[in-house]
Amino acid sequence: MKIVGLTGGIGSGKSTVARSFQKLGVPVYIADDASKRILSQHPKAIVQVTSLLGEAAYSKDQDNQYVANKKWIASQVFSDKTLLEQLNNILHPLVRQDFQEWLSKQNTEYIVYEAAILFESGGDALCDEVIVVWSKEEDRIARVMKRDGSTLGDVRQRLQNQWSDQQRLEKADFIVINEEIQLIDQFVKNIQDIMLK
Repeated sequence: MKIVGLTGGIGSGKSTVARSFQKLGVPVYIADDASKRILSQHPKAIVQVTSLLGEAAYSKDQDNQYVANKKWIASQVFSDKTLLEQLNNILHPLVRQDFQEWLSKQNTEYIVYEAAILFESGGDALCDEVIVVWSKEEDRIARVMKRDGSTLGDVRQRLQNQWSDQQRLEKADFIVINEEIQLIDQFVKNIQDIMLK
């Protein structure tokens, strides 16, 4: 079974491309969703993140379950590269383990592994091919500000913690240009045809 990595800068349209693969019946593992789930639910992550960032990293809900204070955590780590690296060192091995468990249950020609920081985390080493979604930076920034209610400063800070477009494009096996959303399904269908040859 082939593992196809899917990545791109923040706001590039990775989720749109992932949904397009799902419409074709391709299983898609979304590393960012897994990371958020692990951050809030995995006992080892909760202990280590609390140790790294302090009690303010979590609150408890009405059922006495831990809930990660994601916005607060982001405000701490995106302004401090060392803290971000330490948080990633906690989460990435747990996400990798979760992915391997998920992968063992799949039975298909190929799956898609979607991760915002695929190259930065070394996740591309798991992949047979990598798709990079590209979109103009100003479009990406506008999308993220609208989607997350982020300020321009917040988005620029997050951009600084990711690889540049140039770095990603140099390592891509396929590039999906996200300028006209109606063309995405066709790009994805073309990639699928190549994968199934």
